[in-house]
Amino acid sequence: MKPETNHFGSINKSCAAFLFLVFVLFALPLKSQQPVVLHPVVGDTIDLIEKLDYLLFSDVPDSLFEQGVLIPDNQDYQLLVWHEGEVAKVDVSAEDFEMLSGNVEKLSAYYQQKAGKKGDSAEVYSPLITRDSIPMGLNIEWMSEQQINKMTKESRRYNQLKLEADEQGLMGYDRRKYIETGGRMEFPLAK
Repeated sequence: MKPETNHFGSINKSCAAFLFLVFVLFALPLKSQQPVVLHPVVGDTIDLIEKLDYLLFSDVPDSLFEQGVLIPDNQDYQLLVWHEGEVAKVDVSAEDFEMLSGNVEKLSAYYQQKAGKKGDSAEVYSPLITRDSIPMGLNIEWMSEQQINKMTKESRRYNQLKLEADEQGLMGYDRRKYIETGGRMEFPLAK
């Protein structure tokens, strides 16, 4: 009696190797396209309010930003920006990513302190200098409530003028003059 040979064993191994190769070629690139979390506070999808609150991506005009997602691109990142159904790509270096993440950390600590909220732990780490933690020899002049309100109002007005200049398509010198003159364009009179 002859021993039975299994011809299908070698076929199954080659099919398994082929399926594994297909998985590696198609599944791993999809894994690298997963959104990256800039900071747990903002999550993986950044909307316009988060962009404004945490001062993110200053090179992307606010008027052209509805939401954005960061995806890895080799050692750097790409920001996919959605606006009115269109997607634009903006390159973000690894250094900029770390800087933006640090800014979100600092601003979230500031907002948390400003709101008077306490964290889960008994003591919340805050990178901000408080009146009680000023090093000796530093003479810091604190702003009054009136100064803070004026600064907030001017900041809102400046951001509104920037948005209007972007909507009008102004660039360079014209954009700067529009913002500096408070939205009034000044034309020299001809002699």
